[in-house]
Amino acid sequence: MTGFYSKVSLGLVFLGLAACGSPSAPTPSQAARSAAPYDALRRIVDRYWEEHRAFGNPISPQSMADSLAAERRFLGELLAVPRADLDAEAGLTYDIFKEQRELDIEGFTYPTELLPINPFDGIPLQFARAAAEAAQIPFKNAQDYENWLHQIDDNVRWERQAIANMREGMRRGYTSPRVLVERMLPILQNLDEDRAANVFYIPLRNMPAGIDEPARTRISTRLSNAVRDKLLPAYRELHDFIQGEYLPRTRATLALSELPMGASWYAYRVKRATGTQLTPGDIHGIGVAEVERIRARLLALPPVAPPAGRSDLLGGYQELKAQTLAAMPTLFSAVAHADFEIRSAGPPGDSTALLVYRRAGADSRAPAVLFVNTTAIEGQPVTLQVAGFLQEALPGRHYQSALQQGRTDLPKFRRYGDDPAFVDGWALYAASLGEELGLYREADATKDALLGQLRCATALVVDTGLHAQNWTRAQAAAYLGEQLSIDAATAGLMIERFAAFPGDALACKMGEIKFQALRVRAQQVMGARFDIHEFHSQILEDGAMPLDILDAKLKRWMETRH
Repeated sequence: MTGFYSKVSLGLVFLGLAACGSPSAPTPSQAARSAAPYDALRRIVDRYWEEHRAFGNPISPQSMADSLAAERRFLGELLAVPRADLDAEAGLTYDIFKEQRELDIEGFTYPTELLPINPFDGIPLQFARAAAEAAQIPFKNAQDYENWLHQIDDNVRWERQAIANMREGMRRGYTSPRVLVERMLPILQNLDEDRAANVFYIPLRNMPAGIDEPARTRISTRLSNAVRDKLLPAYRELHDFIQGEYLPRTRATLALSELPMGASWYAYRVKRATGTQLTPGDIHGIGVAEVERIRARLLALPPVAPPAGRSDLLGGYQELKAQTLAAMPTLFSAVAHADFEIRSAGPPGDSTALLVYRRAGADSRAPAVLFVNTTAIEGQPVTLQVAGFLQEALPGRHYQSALQQGRTDLPKFRRYGDDPAFVDGWALYAASLGEELGLYREADATKDALLGQLRCATALVVDTGLHAQNWTRAQAAAYLGEQLSIDAATAGLMIERFAAFPGDALACKMGEIKFQALRVRAQQVMGARFDIHEFHSQILEDGAMPLDILDAKLKRWMETRH
């Protein structure tokens, strides 16, 4: 037992105190020689953004070869830039870009393209969501329809390539878990039916008034034909291939480690999701300790009555939004000027999440939206999820994303980029701020926040248990049922998501642990000089980044205030 808890303690110490060395900001005398490296760096990262967005079918052999070559080329160009000549801001860009390119290059070791089908996400579902969104965000002009027609062609090519890749996967011993494939089949069947209610016909229903009648007729004909003659047959072909040829060859197991190179593949995904060098075993131990800690806090709460239902859920969230905005100056000084909408019904494919945030798109067409999934709670009391709102909207995902996208001076790969441990970890950390913001006035709100933490902590245990410690599905289900008090169906859905996204569920808790540890460390180092507003600004002002780079940044900030 001593050795086990020593590993847990070492892991927590790593998360709280580890810092990678980075050169300090250049002095004024270095400014002149910094200009040329800065300009070179900016050209590299800007070209990368444009070139990366222009790549074609992401799972075709040619596209993947081109992508890997580009990643190596851009990393080589970056390494030719003298890092020591950059100021602090440019140094962040350098470090983030370098770490991302290195991770992406390492990722090509593993044949992700051979497992293209996922019932919770992936190209077929993403394209259906984009079509459905046209009901609320209609296309603006004829060019939008032209672009959509090109995307239909791209989607058809992707689905045919997916079939070829799955055949190659069967030949090489890479197949998806059967339970995921069985869940995917009815989704595809629903999407391949040629009926007026099919989601792919939605873009035809809200054609903008600015398009004249001849153009409307032409667009309607072309789009109808493309959906009927290209898109739906492609979905049908994918469905029939999976049902008749692929399903019998799928595997009964769930673990990524069951596949060739599976153990190292999972370790890579863990590193990418958590931003640490901790092993799956280390993270499993941290999860066990976190579950015990959070459950002790839950047991200490007084009993609470079930919250009263509401007749106007969307209106309730609008009120909560106003209350949260009024409370945020207590802990935050930066103002996120970009707003977000609150809409009913979550995006297709999400089944039980009550609140789902979708950030604004880089093209400015799609606004930021908080989806309230009213269908998931049909027959249950309609209640406000205060902790969930803080996590998904303010001061969680939306606030972080809006501040990042508002930094117009950042290179686009940083302005619109992502880092799972940072983004998911910040969201979970934000939900812990309810009491300080004065929004958790009742014990049920505090309980909801702790349950959210417990859910992420159990993910550390179960995800690593399934993929690295030979846990069975029954063992995982029993653990989830015991720790979260959920029914078998809910536990089964969680397990299938862990199987579909190995390692991804580790990001929220590991990121949140890092933010909490950084806050404790800053308070210890700075003492009376610690200002929570400044701390939060330091965390968020430069956008999402790998946790080791954030750690180094915050270490430098603490040293200047010491």
